[in-house]
Amino acid sequence: MQYRDTLAGMVRGGLVATVPERGDRAAAFWFMTAAPALWMGGRLLRSAEEHGDLAAQRATGATLLAVGALGAAAMPKGGFPALAGLGGVLLRRAWRG
Repeated sequence: MQYRDTLAGMVRGGLVATVPERGDRAAAFWFMTAAPALWMGGRLLRSAEEHGDLAAQRATGATLLAVGALGAAAMPKGGFPALAGLGGVLLRRAWRG
């Protein structure tokens, strides 16, 4: 698991107030808090697809496209262009119904 040693150090430190604004601990914290939100978003999208909720699918696609485009502008060598592409695919599919 990525950040295992870093997370263990945070737990050993009592967890409270162990995350600075920058560095390994900050990266581990944001990675570990973002992952459940991404999983939840994927699960909600799956449910929207299963129930034909096109408005929710469009909102998801638009959000991913916007975050991907802004992220790609700020960090071109990251994975944001792929996120923008996924958002575009979702939007197109939702608009087609």
